[in-house]
This record gives sequence, C-alpha cells and structure tokens, in this order.
Amino acid sequence: MNEKISLRKATAHDARFIAENVLRALHIEETDDSHIEHLAGISRREDTLYSWRNATIALYDGVPAGMMVAYDGARYRSMRDITFPMIRIYVGDDYFKMDDEAAPGEFYLDSLSVLPEFRRRGIASALIQEMFRQRDQAGIPLATIAVDPDNDTAYRLYTRSGFSRDGQITVFGTTYDRLVASSRITLQP
Repeated sequence: MNEKISLRKATAHDARFIAENVLRALHIEETDDSHIEHLAGISRREDTLYSWRNATIALYDGVPAGMMVAYDGARYRSMRDITFPMIRIYVGDDYFKMDDEAAPGEFYLDSLSVLPEFRRRGIASALIQEMFRQRDQAGIPLATIAVDPDNDTAYRLYTRSGFSRDGQITVFGTTYDRLVASSRITLQP
C-alpha cells in the first residue's frame, strides 16, 4: 500500500463524513444539509446499514480521503429493516419489493467513495483490499457488490480487483450488475 494511505475503523464521530460519502457513492452530489444530517444520525447508530461500525475510513497524508461501508450479508435484512424506514422519505416503499443486496455467506461492499481530489492515488484499491481482509477474517466465502453497468470506472476497478459478473439485482427501481469475488481471490499488498 502507498505509504501516504492509511486505513482505520470509523468511529461515531465520523458519521457526517460517512453520510456525505454514502451519498457520493450513490451519485447524490447536491443535497440539503438537513438530508446529510439525517443520514449522519443513521450512521451514528450501531444497527443500521450505514453505521459507523460497518465503515472504514481511508486517510491520505492523515486527511480523510475516502471510505467504505461493508458488512456480513447475514446481517443485511435486520439492518435494512431498521435503515430503510428511516430513509423512507428518499426511497419510498420500494424496498419492500426490491431484491436483497446481500445474503448470508456474502460479505457485501455496500458503499465505496473517494473524494474527487484524492482519486487515482490507490485509495479505492486499498479500501477493496481491506474489504477482502475483513471478509477473510470473518470466514465468509464470497465478497459481493452491486455496480451500475454504465459506470465504466467503477466496473473496471472491481473487475481488476477480482470481481466478476454474477447476474443482476434491482435496487430502488434501478438494475445493477451483481459482482462476486470468491474467497480464493485476495489482493496482494
């Protein structure tokens, strides 16, 4: 890993940074401050999808530069059932009909974002490597992610990192490619 890049587990104090970057990962760049604070409140909790407990912060020369949210898919349903009603104002009731993003036996990379000024410095790759480390530590055989098939940059990053297409899922009315990486795929430091 680049010596300028360091990773650390998030804390509850990182909730606003997590919220801003979850929105960035969803390509929601412009939003009202009250929406960011609402999502930050969700990130301060311990039982939600976007909880600080599921987040890793990437630092570049000691400055927060990116983050990822990743977790055991066996916890997805219980966290989803807490999180989605809290964001119903943004997502409506569609989550009752949508595909599950993750399942038991999968370690799910829910969100990954790097601030624009820190891109192309290896931060996203370092976060993906950390996700594989967490997956291996948890003893989970698969890593999964949902990727917009039109997002060429993200698609190349994940396939270069060992993920391959394994079907599609529909989330909030949008169809994504489901990518998987088996436990034998681990990035080298």
